[in-house]
Amino acid sequence: MNRIPTARGTRAAVAVLAIAGLALAGCSSTNGGGSTTDTAKPLDIAAGSVGSVDQFIDISEVCGSTDQPLSVGVVDGYGTNTWSKTVYAEIESEAAKCPQITSIEFVPGRGDLAATTAGITSLAAKGVDIILVIPDAGPGEAHVPAMQAATDAGSTVVAFASDPGVPAGDAFIDYTDQAPPYSGAGWAQWVVDQLGDAGGNVVFLGGPAGAAVSVGEFEGITKVFADNPQITLLTPEPVVTNWDPAQAQTAMAGLLAQFPKIDAVITDYGAVMNGAIRAYEAAGITLPIMTSTDDNSLSCGFDALKATNPSFELATNSSRTWIGRVALRKALAAINGKTNTEPSIYNLEIYEDSTGTAAGSILPSDACLPDAPSDATPSTLLTADEIKKLFS
Repeated sequence: MNRIPTARGTRAAVAVLAIAGLALAGCSSTNGGGSTTDTAKPLDIAAGSVGSVDQFIDISEVCGSTDQPLSVGVVDGYGTNTWSKTVYAEIESEAAKCPQITSIEFVPGRGDLAATTAGITSLAAKGVDIILVIPDAGPGEAHVPAMQAATDAGSTVVAFASDPGVPAGDAFIDYTDQAPPYSGAGWAQWVVDQLGDAGGNVVFLGGPAGAAVSVGEFEGITKVFADNPQITLLTPEPVVTNWDPAQAQTAMAGLLAQFPKIDAVITDYGAVMNGAIRAYEAAGITLPIMTSTDDNSLSCGFDALKATNPSFELATNSSRTWIGRVALRKALAAINGKTNTEPSIYNLEIYEDSTGTAAGSILPSDACLPDAPSDATPSTLLTADEIKKLFS
């Protein structure tokens, strides 16, 4: 079902030559250009633009003729967890709406940079038309030579969900994701609103040391708190958890031992929040207010936690498993010479709020997906039937 078809001879030959050129040229790049950027018509895809999810377009606006069938490859630097599984399912769901797309293949990098970049160049060597890349198996920049080689081979490349570290241009046509400072500011403002004039002490648990997304979110958090002196951020930088629940539990336990009063916890990954909650439970301390990205266990488990922790409240924004849909639509617009006006970077509002005060938010009980795994993402755009099929 997800087989990549045999590439057309001329295209495949060009691809092999371009990939061979990568080995000879190392990290050097050529003036941009896959099959779309070599055409006379400039791209009209609003690359790099910022906006909100209400600006999504329908894929029918950028889907081309079935006389020009397209193959799609998705390379995820990790690709092994439920989040990645959902991302791929969302791309499959979106691709199914465009008859021009005849095949799709998923390549998990499993955290191995060499395997991830090899996945990119391998797809290009097969002549795959569209390659969508999550460049998170190492520093974003480390993926760029492979993306450049794929572009030079004739593939249309879009980075998504993890910052590639360089602007879109020669190596890839666009990068689609959330805006981390905006998310951080949203979490921080929710905390300010809940704590009120009394204020309080707050901690932020991020991912790996120096992770671009955590650094950006921390920037947004600190800007909001700078305007609210009643709030004290207890650490000068994001607390490192490597986005691992066990490490998050250890880190949170250390913070609870160090600081006698913590009034709010912010994390940038729902599974990390679960680790923080376990640290509170192990210490026998009542949960404070918490905010993070959406996670099914948080949504489905909120009522039980609230029953034994009266001060506990929860707010989340979307884990954006849908962002690959945007990347696919951008690539289709480019390769078909069509216009795509939707944003590349999304300002995410609070999606779920147990207090019911955030505009447009839903309650955790309404977000809960009872038939999905605990680490599923309630904000997915998959239908109920697609979710059931994915996790059956």
